[in-house]
Amino acid sequence: MKRLLTIIFSLSAVLMLQAQIRGNSVVVTVEPDHADWHYKTGEKVNFTVEVRQEGTLLKNVAIDYAMGPEMYQDIRKSVTLKDGSLKLQGTMAKPGFYRLDVTAHVNGVDYRGACGAAFNPERLQPSTVMPEDFEQYWQHAIKEARKTDLNPTKRLLPERCTKDVNVYEVSFNNERWGSRTYGILCVPVREGKYPALLRVPGAGVRPYGGDVYTASQGVITLEIGIHGIPVTMEQGVYDNLGNGALQGYWEYHMDNRDKHYYHHVIMGCIRAMDYIEQYTPWNGQKAGVTGSSQGGFLTLVSAGLDKRMTCYAPVHAALCDHTNSLKGAACGWPHYFYGGRTKDEGGRTKEIETSRYYDGVNFARLINNGQKGWFSFGYNDDVVPPTSAWATYNIVKGPKEIKPYQATWHFWHQEQWDTWEAWLLKELKSTTATELADRLQALQQKGYMAGHQDDPFYGIGWAYEDGKSDVKLTVGDYPAVMGFELGGIEMGDEKNLDSVPFTRIHDELLAHVKRGGVVTISWHPRNPLTGGTAWDVTSNKVVKSILPGGVMADKFKLWMTRVADFIESLKDEAGQPVPIIFRPWHENNGSWFWWGQKLCSDTEFKALWNLLQDEMNARGFSNLLWSYSPNLDGGWTLERFMQRYPGNDRVTLIGEDAYQWGSEQDFVSALNCDLTFLAKFAKDHGKLLAMTECGYKNTPDQTWFSRVLKPQMDKYPICYFLLWRNYEKEWFGPVPNTPSGNDYAKAFKNAPNVLFLKDIEQ
Repeated sequence: MKRLLTIIFSLSAVLMLQAQIRGNSVVVTVEPDHADWHYKTGEKVNFTVEVRQEGTLLKNVAIDYAMGPEMYQDIRKSVTLKDGSLKLQGTMAKPGFYRLDVTAHVNGVDYRGACGAAFNPERLQPSTVMPEDFEQYWQHAIKEARKTDLNPTKRLLPERCTKDVNVYEVSFNNERWGSRTYGILCVPVREGKYPALLRVPGAGVRPYGGDVYTASQGVITLEIGIHGIPVTMEQGVYDNLGNGALQGYWEYHMDNRDKHYYHHVIMGCIRAMDYIEQYTPWNGQKAGVTGSSQGGFLTLVSAGLDKRMTCYAPVHAALCDHTNSLKGAACGWPHYFYGGRTKDEGGRTKEIETSRYYDGVNFARLINNGQKGWFSFGYNDDVVPPTSAWATYNIVKGPKEIKPYQATWHFWHQEQWDTWEAWLLKELKSTTATELADRLQALQQKGYMAGHQDDPFYGIGWAYEDGKSDVKLTVGDYPAVMGFELGGIEMGDEKNLDSVPFTRIHDELLAHVKRGGVVTISWHPRNPLTGGTAWDVTSNKVVKSILPGGVMADKFKLWMTRVADFIESLKDEAGQPVPIIFRPWHENNGSWFWWGQKLCSDTEFKALWNLLQDEMNARGFSNLLWSYSPNLDGGWTLERFMQRYPGNDRVTLIGEDAYQWGSEQDFVSALNCDLTFLAKFAKDHGKLLAMTECGYKNTPDQTWFSRVLKPQMDKYPICYFLLWRNYEKEWFGPVPNTPSGNDYAKAFKNAPNVLFLKDIEQ
């Protein structure tokens, strides 16, 4: 036991010492005179070289330096720095990177520093040529590979599991029977459908641990190896393979596109996504791929060939622009043709032709507008030169971001990793609804949107005239927000409770989204217990009757299905669900609907909310932004508001339905009281705020819009207000060519903080 303790303490001491080793006492810095390291062609970059020891300039230090276009530096000198510093200057006549490398020799040890100055990198273009049959070749290869059944295996790794994530080693057939891909699959424990992330590896031979962290955030992750061997063996096995059979694997069969080593690697990436689609609880909507170096190349491959990938993040992507070195410019790792070898030397012609089928640039050319990209790399990278990284980025036509970390070499900083991970999670967990929320938040910086219920269907003196709108007739533009009602859909009716055909609602809603507008849906379902309208409040047992186990539970289940079926039909021309603000069970603090304050308990109301929301979620809807909209109260306290509030995880927008039914003084007082409370609540809980319904029936005060409503709304951070419908017997919105309509135009038309459709068009 004494010997064992001695060993343990000795190991602990070694580990502690290792943990404390960090950095060097001698540091070589090479600093450009532009903070972003960017210059225009023909401009001069002024470098400052310093060699410091313990933070102090080191005198009489010997250095070697090389400077010029990266990978082709034409100035090389050795000098002694008397005071530890040196000024150097360089320039470029064409886009590219001018690199200065410095090596200091101190007490027999070499210390390096570098700086790659960028000259108009946004103008860099790759040299590689895309073969005419490039896409056809790879799609045929995928088709052939899919003729082989995946025949997957899956083994739980209990020692790697957490309370939130199950971890497995998996394998599946690649491009032929027996050729397998192995990886580590991490799946959230909580039942549900999730986005997925494929992690593809950098060069080398190694085991893998899997991405448990990202899985704990609600994303399925699959980290794959590329060599057809299990990924959980002892490190020594991989070391032996890397130094033996797999040494230099990236150059295997360089002259044969069908036998090239990366052929089965590329197929493995596609089959990995096939595995995710067929054998994991993927939501079928969001999928991403990411990796660095060789993994950056495989990221471009996967995004280019597989349109299931909705986002991708290559970091210092290797294997890009192989042939650039043939014209004397920097090329990506593994620098196949670098070193003075030309097209005709050494029989390289076939290898050059084959390389084009394995060039990340050509895969990047296939990425489309439906895929978002995030690129990151360092300007000091001497493995993957920023010349090839920028040229690859420039060739991508889809939506993309670039985040260089100039001082990094072929590694990344912690801040870079954190930004990378955050971007992936944001893209993977973003939905049509969260994108709508982001849009509303952004628009709120400009002001608040004007809205109107049933705007394109009818108005005062007209009905169902294409393109007509009382708001448009009044101010010359459509409202930014249009409201639509689904009451009656639950009965299977052809028209809603206001006699608007559901086919017309479907078409006008999609038309407004196509115009760039925002839409909101309310639902006033019939009373499922009595058969009356939503306003039938003769029984306080209605909500209880439709909750699980209730006598009307099955009926209401059917009703929810009919609502869901209609929502599912609301897709744009590309077949994608359109974003919708969904506002059920509104004005629940009143008692004029069967779900109102006196008609059900607080617990029953929350259960009702959850019942509908869970049903919509179970249908896979990620396009619904849920709005909780009580009625004008005039005396909200946190305790009272929370009694029926469904919860922060269930609500994105806090609304208020606020009509003036009594005196102006009472309305203004109650509205300010409520909006003061709700604005603070929304800010404290990260929610949007809106006037989800408002108006003054028939607007008897001809100055109400400009004198009463707008001054109150201007005080608060609302994102929109929605005036109720204009019906022939009662109206709440502007009536064209009337005093109150003119007042609406006066209040809102030219107000810089009020947004109509043209103000929000994307």
